[in-house]
Amino acid sequence: MTYCYRFVLLLLMLLLPFFGWAQLLGPLGSEPAHAPANAAAARPAAVLPLPFFDDFARQPEGRPDAQRWEPTGGALINNRYPRRPISRNVATLDGLNALGRPRGPIGRVGDADSLTSQPIDLSGLLPTDRVYLSFFWQAGTRRGRPESGGTRPVALYVEFKRAGTNDIWDEVWRLNSPGDTTNFRFKALAIDKADYLHGAFQFRIRTSGYLFNARDAWSVDYVRLDRNRSATDSTFRDIATSRALPSALRRYTAMPVAQFNASPTQELALRTATTANNLDAGPAPTPITWLGLLDVLPDNTTSIFLRGNASLDAGIRQVPIAGNPSTATVPLTPAAKQLRQRVVLITNETDPRTLANDTASRRTDLSDYYAYDDGTAEASLSLAPASTGPPSYYALRFDLNQPDQVRALRLYPVLATAGGRTLTAAIWDVVEGSGQPMAEPKATKTFVVPLTLPADRPYVEVVFDAPVKVSGRFFAGYGQAPTTQFVEFGYDLNNASPPDYLYFGSQGAWQTFNPATNYSPAGALMLRPLMGGSVVTATPATELAARYRLAPNPSPDGRVQVPGPYRHATVLDALGRVVWQQPAAEAGRAELRLPLPAGLYFVRLLLPNGQWLTQRLAIGAR
Repeated sequence: MTYCYRFVLLLLMLLLPFFGWAQLLGPLGSEPAHAPANAAAARPAAVLPLPFFDDFARQPEGRPDAQRWEPTGGALINNRYPRRPISRNVATLDGLNALGRPRGPIGRVGDADSLTSQPIDLSGLLPTDRVYLSFFWQAGTRRGRPESGGTRPVALYVEFKRAGTNDIWDEVWRLNSPGDTTNFRFKALAIDKADYLHGAFQFRIRTSGYLFNARDAWSVDYVRLDRNRSATDSTFRDIATSRALPSALRRYTAMPVAQFNASPTQELALRTATTANNLDAGPAPTPITWLGLLDVLPDNTTSIFLRGNASLDAGIRQVPIAGNPSTATVPLTPAAKQLRQRVVLITNETDPRTLANDTASRRTDLSDYYAYDDGTAEASLSLAPASTGPPSYYALRFDLNQPDQVRALRLYPVLATAGGRTLTAAIWDVVEGSGQPMAEPKATKTFVVPLTLPADRPYVEVVFDAPVKVSGRFFAGYGQAPTTQFVEFGYDLNNASPPDYLYFGSQGAWQTFNPATNYSPAGALMLRPLMGGSVVTATPATELAARYRLAPNPSPDGRVQVPGPYRHATVLDALGRVVWQQPAAEAGRAELRLPLPAGLYFVRLLLPNGQWLTQRLAIGAR
């Protein structure tokens, strides 16, 4: 360790009592690996024709769709990082690569993520054909602003590839960081030179900045390339949802089904909402209607909790569409289930390119665990270093509807700083009156954070030696003995625990960590208690297998539907060897796309209650 780095750590330890809590929150130094390119997805057989369009709403979170984009470059398709996007899902570019790891060491700046189109046929076109590339861009994300100033090259670039070359890219536009988070802004670029009007044209959007974490980030949305346009052509006949839906639960993003059943009216959310953007030029308003639906899976029951209509003015943005999910019906069966909310815009659009953004959807688990987070981290929360004294802890409160027991904790470590560290998981009772954790935990378990974790399962699970009985309220958390190292865990910026539910214990004293007043936006520490024993399936094994019967079976092309909720899928061949694992971005999806040759396979499904279910599947000749 260099002298300078030691000095910085010492200074941090001396000044820590004077820091605001925001000092412990930081840009993420790693994130889940983006889903690998789908091997089953057909690559373009030839160059793409005009028009080129992508608002990224037609795909799940992960790498860009290989039909329109080169799958390398590190851009992440998501709806978690942007503020007020144009439509659901954007492409976010930062300093982390497609494996979710830093591109360079601390302090290094340079070329970061890129988003490169597949070849597009512009042959036969002339400068007078008014060919334009347009997109909306945003500097910064929910986790903060990009830096600016000095000699650091923090910027967004657009480059065009010349005709007849493999590696010559011309920079046609550059935007230096404004040093703040912006709204989405429109940009159009003319493609009016002979060097670009050829049969294999490509464009590239890329960024430069800090390479060790996701601090210097940009997002891009609604990319269009076509002829007969102008530099101000920012409109399109499209009405789109944009904001992600919240949890279907009032307090949690997931909870044990037995705890939900004990007080369902108290747990269902009173409000859910998305936003709609009218991208049409008008001038007349566009009349639309909408529905809000709550599906219960695998029961396959649906309740309508929202009906509405309005005429949206041309160009209007972020119109709220809200409803009350608590009016929906949820069967109070003991089996694990999922609640799937859907808000569907009925716009009478006929363009298949824009239909995907008419629906916003979200799933909520009723299984065997509590969560305030959605399973993805946009920032990290650090256990600060200390040279001496007792262990420091974070403790997060959970409220029960009936007595229960904690079997284990799931924690989301940032492996760059937490990997290999020895930590302690703990459960505390609540001090009556003050609401803070007891001075001493009622149960602890020491564990070592692994150096690596599977890309599709980034949580580490710490199992207590014996289930810990809890009732009313309890705290769950983790801590470390005095050390000079920062230890980071994931922090979700799109969901938040209630105010004054997260405590920080240092030097033997507890104090509240209130991100609503110390950090914006508020968030949720990614910590999940696993409760009780196994969730009751309410059905014998044969009946459960029937409820999860894959279809079609045999499958002619490797595509099959899974009719019930599950966490993860794995496929084994007839010899028991793993031949396919579901990418993280596709976890729990109703359709499996299996890039496997004809043969007999076994599909293993990890159900929400932790149970494994194996189904036989035949894939026919393609």
